[in-house]
Amino acid sequence: MNSASPTRSDGVWLAGGRLPMTADPPLARLMKGVERIASIRAEIANAARVATMPPVEVVPYIWTRERVLICGRVTALRQGEGAFFGVQLPAPTALCTDRAAVRALLVHEFAHWFYIATRVVNGSESGEKEAGTLDLRNEGLAESDTQIDAQDWFGEEDARSFIQHGDSATRSISSQAAGLEQQFYVVSPRMGDTAGSIDISDDVKEHIRSLRLQRSLCSGSSLEPGYPGTKL
Repeated sequence: MNSASPTRSDGVWLAGGRLPMTADPPLARLMKGVERIASIRAEIANAARVATMPPVEVVPYIWTRERVLICGRVTALRQGEGAFFGVQLPAPTALCTDRAAVRALLVHEFAHWFYIATRVVNGSESGEKEAGTLDLRNEGLAESDTQIDAQDWFGEEDARSFIQHGDSATRSISSQAAGLEQQFYVVSPRMGDTAGSIDISDDVKEHIRSLRLQRSLCSGSSLEPGYPGTKL
């Protein structure tokens, strides 16, 4: 049995894990995938309305649920003794060479992360929630309820091409995943953790406050502390 050791690349890292014994170990290609994800993340940031993008963890597994490939999720990433919200991607997404498909998926997942950041900043500054933490376990929210308005956060092209779960734009991730089950273990991950802390940079905090002020001025009243953003 082979193993993947944790490796970092500017806000994107490869988590440790187990790999099957194969004649063609995929670790080198997976490391190139981590570098590609870091590059795409930087491109999104360069076009976005904020400079800081969420952290991304790549796990060396194939994720499926009811025989459907899972391409990514936002969850509380375990770091030391704590858990901090970030984006998690399985091996097929990291190995996909279709940069447009991976970029669209990352923007979608980043939209969920920015929703959480918005909830935390607005809630903590109103005094209703503990600073830097959020627990969504009992709120019964649908996926579309937990996204910000892409036009408020991303570059024009990323906002215009914003996708939802199951969009055909990510089909190449699934097609390029064919045959990878010989090189990675296939697992059905538990549902993403919806309780944890979040590390929010100063530029993201300022953008959240700016959006809150804009909406307050437009409505002529104070913004609700936990304002979730526009449903997409």
